[in-house]
Amino acid sequence: MDDATSRLRIRFAKRGDLRLVSHHDLMRCLERVLRRAALPVAQSQGFNPRPKLSFPLALALGIEGRREVLELELAEPLRPVEVLRRLSDVAPPGLDFLEAISAPGRPGRVASVEYLFPLPDDRRGPAAEAVAALLGRQSCPYVRRKPGRDVPLDLRSSVLEARVDPAEGALRLRLKIDAGVSARPEEVLDVLGLRDLMAAGTVLSRTEVALTTESPVTSTVPDHSGSSPSPPASRDAT
Repeated sequence: MDDATSRLRIRFAKRGDLRLVSHHDLMRCLERVLRRAALPVAQSQGFNPRPKLSFPLALALGIEGRREVLELELAEPLRPVEVLRRLSDVAPPGLDFLEAISAPGRPGRVASVEYLFPLPDDRRGPAAEAVAALLGRQSCPYVRRKPGRDVPLDLRSSVLEARVDPAEGALRLRLKIDAGVSARPEEVLDVLGLRDLMAAGTVLSRTEVALTTESPVTSTVPDHSGSSPSPPASRDAT
């Protein structure tokens, strides 16, 4: 049963040229889409009210998102299927709304994320060997260079799964997200000797953002693409 609700968790895709849009620009784009969809979005209090929308995990510039998460609060309840229809009707090219569910009262926490990275034929064998070497290690010290300071981390502890899929001709990664320092996908590519491909234009895709809880009340639209805890990034400011 698709009951009306005032809190929704929406899955969407950010493809094509939109992957080159920054997170803040994406938020502004989504605000315009919400206005065009004539949705009764709840507003924050204070001198500069903002729409009550948030992202459990922001998407880095240049990475394609296939099942990103947007959490939205409405001023009056609507059925998820109606919200999904309105958003899909006004979405610009490259922004696809896939699913809407009735969300729990508190924002979702990200447990893990999955990535897909295409590999040319001549890099698949070496990549598979590098993956096996990484998974065989107990730890993999890595230093993240930041302005003014370096951040040491154990890259291996963040890698839940890694494999080269011969059918897809691509590397698949599943990385853990926790309250500490979590590895970034480009850092794993660096350790695997693949970062040059990303610099040359190979597109990294985030294919899944797995939350600790999901609501069973779901409405979906077809994905026409042919593709099968950090704090939330939010505009709910007072």
